[in-house]
Amino acid sequence: MEQPAAQRVTAEQFRLGMRRLAGAVNIVTAEHAGHRFGLTATAVCSATAEPPTALICINRSAATHGAIVRSAAFCINVLRSDDAELANAFSGTQSGEARFGAGEWLRLPGGAPALATALASFDCRVARTLDYGTHTIFLGEVASIVIGRKGRPLLYAGRQYARLASLAHGEPLPEGFDHWVDV
Repeated sequence: MEQPAAQRVTAEQFRLGMRRLAGAVNIVTAEHAGHRFGLTATAVCSATAEPPTALICINRSAATHGAIVRSAAFCINVLRSDDAELANAFSGTQSGEARFGAGEWLRLPGGAPALATALASFDCRVARTLDYGTHTIFLGEVASIVIGRKGRPLLYAGRQYARLASLAHGEPLPEGFDHWVDV
């Protein structure tokens, strides 16, 4: 059977597909020249454990992007399931310093603001960058981590926030597993 000729994927098709990919919601912060910057991001992941390195993708038009470039540091704050309002503030309902009006913020050794109630905060130093399309991919070596109290992460999929549901309630265990881990 002959395959149809490949067609270029449009930006809208890509966005539609990516809406089905659930992602953890984070606030990425930076500090430069006495000013705090931050934005909500789902384009965050681990890159390598040796050395401990995280990856973020930030649109070059965002003010936070410039602060990360100039300070060569950033913090990834992993949001809790009850932090949707805070995520909204950092995704556009607030701007500039007003975004930091909610929540309790600490200053980590790298200088970037850390959310005191985050599930975890990763204090990173920029190790490498790669510009691609509209974004810069930042690899940040993790200099310190603040682990918050236990909780469930805030997720985002289908243009809405979601909470992680436990699979441990009455579901049979897959073969080869002896217990569920409830995150």
